[in-house]
Amino acid sequence: MLFNMPKALLVLCILCLGIALMGIVSADDNQPVTYGAYPGKPTTVVGQPTTASAYPSEPTTVPVVQATKTVPTGVVAAYPGAPSSTSAVTAIYSTQAPPASQQSVLLPYSVQTAPPTAVYYSGTFMPWTSFYQIFPAKSPALWVASSAGWSWYASCPVGGWIQNLMYVPYTGTMKLYEFYPDGSIKLYSYGFATPGYKYIWFWADTPGRHITLFTIFDKPSNYITIDVL
Repeated sequence: MLFNMPKALLVLCILCLGIALMGIVSADDNQPVTYGAYPGKPTTVVGQPTTASAYPSEPTTVPVVQATKTVPTGVVAAYPGAPSSTSAVTAIYSTQAPPASQQSVLLPYSVQTAPPTAVYYSGTFMPWTSFYQIFPAKSPALWVASSAGWSWYASCPVGGWIQNLMYVPYTGTMKLYEFYPDGSIKLYSYGFATPGYKYIWFWADTPGRHITLFTIFDKPSNYITIDVL
C-alpha cells in the first residue's frame, strides 16, 4: 500500500517520521540518568547531606556522661552492718589471750544465761527480746561482739581477742574462712558441728581489714568485717 502512494506524499510521511524520532531522542537526552531506581535502593534527597546515620541500624554517636559517686570521709558504706563512722562501733575485746585449750576451738554459747543486748539482723540492730522471736534459725549466721551488741562490723586495736558469735542451724561439717588485708585466706576446719549458738576467739594479729565467714555443709553464712587498727 505504501508503494501505491504518490511519491510526494511518501517523502512527506518519511520526513514526518524522522522529525518525530528526533524529538523522542532529544527528550530522552534531557532526562537525568539514575541508577538504583528499583525498590529498596536508598535515594539521595536533593538539598540534604548524605550521612551514614541516615540508614536504619547504623550506630549513632551519643554524648557520654560520666557519673561520679561521692562517699563522705569515714563512712564504711560498703559493708552491711557497718556504722556511719569507723569509731562508732568498737569490738568488746581483751588484751589477755584465752587459755590455749580455747583457741582455734568451737565453743558453745549460752544465750539463756548471757543474751546480747542487741543483734544486727535484717538491716538493723534490734533488742534480743525482739530478735529471738522473729529469727527463723534456718540459716548459718555470724556476728562479732561489739559495743552495739552482736554486729556485722567492729573495730579493734592490734593484739585484741574478740568473740565471734555464730548460729549453726543443723549438724554438718563446719569451716571458717578469714580473709586477711594482704589478700591471703586462712582456713579453719572444725569437723562436725552440732546445732545451736557457738563462738570462737578471733585474734587481731594484723593491722587492716579482716573479713570472716563460715560454712556448714558448704552453705555460707553472712560475713563480718573487723578493722584492726
